[in-house]
Amino acid sequence: MLLLLLLLLLLLLLLLLLLLLLRLLLLLLLLLLLLLLLLLLLPLLLLLLLLLLLLLLLLLVLLLLVLLLLLPPPPPPPPCLLLLLLLLLPLLLLLLPLLLLLLLLLPLLLLLLLLLLLLLTTTTSTTTTTTTTSTTTTTTTTTTTTTTITTTTTTTTTTTTTTTTTTTTTTPPPPPPPPPPFTVTKNVFTQWLLLQLITHIGGHACFTNSPCFYGILTTTVHVYLRHIFLGHLS
Repeated sequence: MLLLLLLLLLLLLLLLLLLLLLRLLLLLLLLLLLLLLLLLLLPLLLLLLLLLLLLLLLLLVLLLLVLLLLLPPPPPPPPCLLLLLLLLLPLLLLLLPLLLLLLLLLPLLLLLLLLLLLLLTTTTSTTTTTTTTSTTTTTTTTTTTTTTITTTTTTTTTTTTTTTTTTTTTTPPPPPPPPPPFTVTKNVFTQWLLLQLITHIGGHACFTNSPCFYGILTTTVHVYLRHIFLGHLS
């Protein structure tokens, strides 16, 4: 029986905890939704404020035009009043959007305050006691300092050496001109050919032999023409 009662109590406690957690989650969701709405509505609100300001300025301009055109010119006011009006007009223009913003944000602020109050009422406060023990430690330190002075003497000797270099450049002699191409005069060549004919005829006695004689003639003409073609004759 006791065990059953304990189990029932535990179940009840768990249910209560779950309910509290659900409440907290719901409140957090509401807060997130409100923040999202604020973030989404802020640009719209700013646009509306700008539009309202523009409308107010247009209305003021229209009123001034109507007053200037329809009404007779009023008597000139004293300079002090003019200065005050000039000073107050920009202040009023600056304060108007701030007032509109405050009026728009007041309900949202009230909702946030209510949600915070609900959260504070649902949360349980837990008190924790902490004990602190302080320990004091004393440390003594002894420092010994030793100073050593060292003197060093350095002698520096500088030697300067001068070197003179003489460079002699010898230009090689120009190369000899290339030899002229092999050229033979026509007279010398014809004399050589005649000598060849005489020696051939005298040695073989083939003057009466017509094939041999014609062979010598054809070979000499062929050699002559070949030398002309190769450019050996000048």
